[in-house]
Amino acid sequence: MRVRFRYRFAAGAQRTVCRVVLFFLFRALNALSVRDSRVAAEIAPWPEERVLGLEVPGGPALYIVRRGKRLARLKNAPAPDILIRFKSVRDAFYVFTGQMGVAAAYAQHRFAVRGNVSETMSFVRCVDLAEGYLFPPFWAKSILKELPEKQLSSLRLYGAVLLGR
Repeated sequence: MRVRFRYRFAAGAQRTVCRVVLFFLFRALNALSVRDSRVAAEIAPWPEERVLGLEVPGGPALYIVRRGKRLARLKNAPAPDILIRFKSVRDAFYVFTGQMGVAAAYAQHRFAVRGNVSETMSFVRCVDLAEGYLFPPFWAKSILKELPEKQLSSLRLYGAVLLGR
């Protein structure tokens, strides 16, 4: 009985952390789409109204669509054009908290991808750039192949993320 309670509590806490991280990840990607030329260049070829999804089973999801030069968040998308679906809440938690990089998670089959692979890789590159800004350098070094050169300070990005600009 006690083990089941601990497991449920841990899974619930992990879901909550994933929800918070997805909220801030979207805001960071949206802010970087107009402030960082590399993210803008990655997003520019995406077709208008192409829906990208990031799902955690039994947990939160992030659905993004490009509208002009900005990104918009959708509450839900029944059939996103590109979908990255983690296999468990724990796998998503490891990636979202910086305990594991996206490349390592892919190599260990911790998520499945459905849709156009080149556009998926473009999205993953944007996420890597966002992680380079959001995580401190000593942490980002362990999850990214190389630290991206910053085009704006992390503090300015934090401000934009917190203020939603």
